[in-house]
Amino acid sequence: SNKGKMYRLLVNDVPVGTNVSKGQSVKSLVNMEIDEEPVIIYSIYRDTDAQFVLFVTKNGLVKKTTLDEYVKTKKKTGLAAINIKEDDDLAAVSLVKDEQLILVTSKGMCIRFDSKEVGPTSRTSTGIKGINLADDDYIVSAIPVRNVNDKLAVFATNGVAKRIDLTEIPLQKRAGKGLACYKPTDSTGKVSAATLVEDADSVLVLGDKSSICIEASEIPVLGRASIGNQVIKNSKVLSVSKV
Repeated sequence: SNKGKMYRLLVNDVPVGTNVSKGQSVKSLVNMEIDEEPVIIYSIYRDTDAQFVLFVTKNGLVKKTTLDEYVKTKKKTGLAAINIKEDDDLAAVSLVKDEQLILVTSKGMCIRFDSKEVGPTSRTSTGIKGINLADDDYIVSAIPVRNVNDKLAVFATNGVAKRIDLTEIPLQKRAGKGLACYKPTDSTGKVSAATLVEDADSVLVLGDKSSICIEASEIPVLGRASIGNQVIKNSKVLSVSKV
């Protein structure tokens, strides 16, 4: 949540709906405080071999804590997961072992570093710097690299997207400035989301007015300086998910 707490919810407790049904408030499914809001929702598979929960904040802080500290919590009651600074917010949460990590920012910067550089800390810690952000920039996506043959799919707010070969994003040390993976324009808008995909994957693009599921192979593979192609029209991209 926005207060750095984690709640556990069984999938069976989430009401089934359709693509047009409103759904039920997450706050009513768990015991959140009145002034608390859900920020990130992430699935934990029963057979996962992940060792850590990795947190990334909008200001570029990264924190890694052992998974055991979270899975033993009572359902729905919640517990402290991360200490979030007053001017910051959660951007992403992932389950990891010792993968490399790619951080992507709204201004089209990205950095690829080894998550081993982030030592495990307690649930109430704040984290350390993952990327040196420019003024008014913030993290939009943080993705563990589990297959070096995947490509980075980058989506701009106004529905434009492209894929980048990972060879164009060299491994760096944590806390650097990174390099440009997208150059936003007035027509494309800022970068709103990114994910790692292979040709056989599908990508669900969620917009503010409509959503679309496309084949990853339909997104063009271009260089870091290219803009990309339109993949969704008349809708602002809010998030993307590999399916």
